[in-house]
Amino acid sequence: MEPLLHHRQSTVVIEAVSGPLKPYDVALYRRPTGEYVLHRVVKVLDGAYLICGDNRIWRERVPRSWIIGVMTGFYADQSEAYVSCDSSAYQAYLHTLKGRYRRLWFRALPGRIRNKLFSFR
Repeated sequence: MEPLLHHRQSTVVIEAVSGPLKPYDVALYRRPTGEYVLHRVVKVLDGAYLICGDNRIWRERVPRSWIIGVMTGFYADQSEAYVSCDSSAYQAYLHTLKGRYRRLWFRALPGRIRNKLFSFR
């Protein structure tokens, strides 16, 4: 979830899911392999969610049964300042996500083209 949350530095507040999630909610879910993942809901599907991290372009289809909780806020980089998901600073960050996804997609494009070209050999 970088650049918003940093590994082993940020603390997130998770609440149990009380209803269907909305796009841009941050969901905690557990894969069948046992891994716990914290990623953002990109799209709500029938019986599932399309989920992606903030610094990724690959999306994952996650069934609703895997979802454990939803982020309601966080403490950034071991600070004492709590940031709620309802705060104006967090909402401003959400407005930058579409541009971030586009930039990441275009930055990865040459590598994806190269992989396609050389996979036919």
